[in-house]
Amino acid sequence: MSNEHAEEDDLRYGQVGEFRPVIVKLRSAAAAIRRGHIIAFPTESFYALGVDATNDDAIRALFSAKLRMRNKPVALIAGNSKQVMKYLRLNRHELILAKKHWPGPFTMIVQPRKKRTGIQTKALGAVAIGVRVPAHAGARRLALAAGVPITATSANISGQPPTKSPRTVARVFPDILILTGRCGKQRKPSTVVQIKGKYLTLIRQGAARV
Repeated sequence: MSNEHAEEDDLRYGQVGEFRPVIVKLRSAAAAIRRGHIIAFPTESFYALGVDATNDDAIRALFSAKLRMRNKPVALIAGNSKQVMKYLRLNRHELILAKKHWPGPFTMIVQPRKKRTGIQTKALGAVAIGVRVPAHAGARRLALAAGVPITATSANISGQPPTKSPRTVARVFPDILILTGRCGKQRKPSTVVQIKGKYLTLIRQGAARV
């Protein structure tokens, strides 16, 4: 069986029964994201839902699955700074902060590149985009394997507690594919900042100190 067919079989395999997780491996999870599917994956603190940030339909499906209001934007993760800069603009001040805090629980709200990059800012609910390179190695590998920045909103119905196990994810989202792994022990959310000109605005004080 070819690798391509093996991936297809992996994506179709199994029936979701009584909260039985549908597990996929990294390569299949990345392929599913590129096809527009939603993937649940572990992060530093809980399971998150990832879709291709350049796919308008996938983002809309994500908001629908979470019952999330369209005026509540979701942030992105990337595998490294290079992947961030392919799609989003970082000025020299932001680059200094990125070098200091990435990988880590540090989200910067930045602008998409002027040339068309495919990031669906309108679908994501904001003109400027929150992005970070996570400390969780598995989450970074997923973004790199997918080849695009991906969403990293908590795997829950909006307003409900986050999920920390594949079984709990399957209970909430029985049709979503799951990339398994250990969640980290981070309890605080990421710190969120935005730089305008030379001035830094602290939007949320979280796990990273600035």
